Amino acid sequence: MSDCSEEIIDARAIEHSRPNLTAFIVCLGCVVVLLDISIVNVALQPIATGLGARVTDLQWIIDAYTVAFASFLLSAGIAGDRYGNKQVFAVGFVLFTIASLVCGAASSLNTLIAARVIQGIGAALIIPCSLTLLNHAYDNPVQRSKAFGWWAGAGGVSVAAGPLIGGFLVHIFGWRSIFYVNLPIGLAAVLLTFRYIQKESPLPRQRIDLPGQLVSLFALASLTTVLIEGTNWGWNSAKIIGLSIAFVLLAILFLRIERGQSHPMLPLSLFRSAQFSVATLLGLLLSFPFYGLIFTLSLYFQQVRHFTPLQTGFAFLPVTGLLTIRNVFSGNLAASRGTRFPIVAGFLLGGIGFFWLAFAADQEVPYLNLLPPLLCVGAGVPLILPPVTSIVLASVTRSQVGRGSATLNTGRQIGAAAGVAVLGSLLSVHQQFIIGFRWGLVLCGIICWLSIVLTIRFIPHSLKLAGIDEQSSVS
Repeated sequence: MSDCSEEIIDARAIEHSRPNLTAFIVCLGCVVVLLDISIVNVALQPIATGLGARVTDLQWIIDAYTVAFASFLLSAGIAGDRYGNKQVFAVGFVLFTIASLVCGAASSLNTLIAARVIQGIGAALIIPCSLTLLNHAYDNPVQRSKAFGWWAGAGGVSVAAGPLIGGFLVHIFGWRSIFYVNLPIGLAAVLLTFRYIQKESPLPRQRIDLPGQLVSLFALASLTTVLIEGTNWGWNSAKIIGLSIAFVLLAILFLRIERGQSHPMLPLSLFRSAQFSVATLLGLLLSFPFYGLIFTLSLYFQQVRHFTPLQTGFAFLPVTGLLTIRNVFSGNLAASRGTRFPIVAGFLLGGIGFFWLAFAADQEVPYLNLLPPLLCVGAGVPLILPPVTSIVLASVTRSQVGRGSATLNTGRQIGAAAGVAVLGSLLSVHQQFIIGFRWGLVLCGIICWLSIVLTIRFIPHSLKLAGIDEQSSVS
């Protein structure tokens, strides 16, 4: 009798704590996905040394993950609704964990890049399903809002801590450890998912837009190949011209498919709102310079300044460390001054930082001379994303919030892939690394200040903020 009572008490205790356990599990998903975006950058030079990689190979190591992530992000949410978010979330973690094992054990660049693609697909399955699982876990709106704050905070800390954690791991265990660290997290997350996350009823009427998914994947892959390999193959070569034409044709085909689909992965009707369109474009324009900088700055520190991975991780702190304040400070600023002000201020600071860094960066300049422009970038970037996300959410109906947020995050991943590809190509164009690095920084500064013009032209000074915090995070 007592054993039966204890089992009932244990079952009630588990049921009572299930929402918080769900929050913990989905935060693990956010951590591994976003950590992997930033942690790899500090290991690029050791990977290049270990596998004999060129700059273009390093670009593919980053962009293989990002392109796959961007390509499958829109369809992943639909898959979660159709087959069950718990199941799709678990499958994403399994794919991500297995791919991390293959990345760590890779003996060739092709194997590593292929495994990074699988990692990106797994990441795309994890993120949208994690948000839905978190939304379903709480009945109390206040508790739900706090849980989304934990999720957002976990993402911000992961991006900020990635270079430092990566530096420690590479310094102590070598570059393969940055992938192996995902194994215990992934295994624990899968076991905890099946044990504690409640299964919800799938929506079989939801249909995956397979033609749109395949065409968008090939279109992004074609564009990324052109941007990365243009310098090596020659911009006038048959391969580059052919891939450029293929990208244009695939992009047109994608728009026609989405226009004719009853259940499109990207509802084109969203872009009838000028504010939605511009806010999505601003998200892309934010990611281009930020992730392009993270990629090239890591190579600058290690190839030009000869920093160790650990020193590189510490050197990144002015840029990444300030990301942790974004959800509080930027949100409060937008609430008090309107959405336009923090966006303009963020891009203004970022532009100043990029131009300043372009003139300050050299082979012999003391690190302290680089600190002010790095702080400008680090202070500017966190101001932009939360109000941009709020504009996106305020521009769509409640039933379109998931698609609107996924569209914004897909655009941001495309911007990240393009930033790495373009700035990396500028390094390859010039024989002297520092010249290509500076031109890339100037381009980033120009993009920031062009974004100010777009913001002032299309974003109202004051816009009602959407009260849905859960979508505002992914950095």
